[in-house]
Amino acid sequence: MEKTLRSINGVYYSIYMLTILSAIVAFMLTYLNVNFSTIAEKSTIGITLSSILMLYIMITIPVSFWLFYKNTQKWKTLPDRFAKFTAYKKASVNRLWVVGVGLILGVLLVYFLHSTNMIYCALISAVALFFCKPTEGKMIKDLNLDEDEI
Repeated sequence: MEKTLRSINGVYYSIYMLTILSAIVAFMLTYLNVNFSTIAEKSTIGITLSSILMLYIMITIPVSFWLFYKNTQKWKTLPDRFAKFTAYKKASVNRLWVVGVGLILGVLLVYFLHSTNMIYCALISAVALFFCKPTEGKMIKDLNLDEDEI
């Protein structure tokens, strides 16, 4: 269980590091006035990019949480502890990446579109990613583990 949590936490913090790295790179591109670094917020491409990100966030966050919950209900019935941990790890990592992509793209679009709406999109994804943070208590509850399985 500890190994599973460590690897999931590694992905969790890697997503935040990639977010920070992308913010730094995007800031440097806008600070140095690189020609391709800004897109007009009200242009066709700006509206398209922001709409795609908003739809992505509005669809993927609830769906990923719902699918994860549905799968944890199935995994509770698995007799093998190793199978439970393997399935939990795979689904947790997938959920983290699905939500994390919204965060990273939101941060990038904040700089490239100079849009306050993208700040809110990035914030929504950051809060959703916070709720995806794996802990021992969540894992025990999600998989309905007993004392001997821990």
